[in-house]
Amino acid sequence: MADEKVTVSVIMSIYNNPEEEIRRSVKSVLEQDYADFELVIRNDGSGEYVDKIIESFEDSRIVYHSEKENHGLSYCLNKCIEESRGELLIRQDADDYSVAGRFSAIVKAYREKNCAIISSNILLFDENGVWGKRDYPENPTKEDFLFAIPFMHGACALKRQAVIDAGMYSLEKKAARCEDYALFMKMYSLGYSGYTIKERLYAYQESRRTICRRSYREKIDQVKVKAEGFKQLGLYPKGVIYLAKPLAVGLIPPKLLAKIKDRHYKRRDLQQ
Repeated sequence: MADEKVTVSVIMSIYNNPEEEIRRSVKSVLEQDYADFELVIRNDGSGEYVDKIIESFEDSRIVYHSEKENHGLSYCLNKCIEESRGELLIRQDADDYSVAGRFSAIVKAYREKNCAIISSNILLFDENGVWGKRDYPENPTKEDFLFAIPFMHGACALKRQAVIDAGMYSLEKKAARCEDYALFMKMYSLGYSGYTIKERLYAYQESRRTICRRSYREKIDQVKVKAEGFKQLGLYPKGVIYLAKPLAVGLIPPKLLAKIKDRHYKRRDLQQ
């Protein structure tokens, strides 16, 4: 595999992102030093302003499609996968950006580690710039899915055939906010594995002040997705305890919840 040329397809869905975010994200992809890639973008019903932004790049590596209506992230990513030609799929969210050298490092790890999921540690940024960092397990096992998903979705590269084997992203309503959790657990249940590069190769937009709260309906859906995934992974009876986590999180005071998440993900300011 080390001598095999790897063609990369970068897949991105755009939905109502501001122009500044889109340009920053696309530019971070096009300026990567690894040249053998295509950037497959799908406008998920955002309107013609996105069409004009993408057209302005005038780059032959961009494969662009525009939906008239909003279909959701899973639908658009599946369409991007169907339209892609690469052996390796690199995720890129339209509100984040790739750090220089990201693709080269991912392809190198993909060739060396024989894993279907290659991710990295990440930088955190907001309107004032990069402020923090977050770390993930280097060699996640199926048990790492018990507490939380052990990968940052946007930072991941996925073996295309493994994604297809797992049925691609779920279009079920219950997986709408945890489509990555569902897919990755299914991939692991099929015997695939993942690896996290220790360098911080992806910048994720997150405010240091805001804590994302899911609705109770979304938390119930997450429990359903985890219950199914835990069964696929053979994580019962241990997994029963962790199924209550999404519902219990809603009862935790915001400041305490932030500390728990910071400790689990090793999230901290860059000065620390």
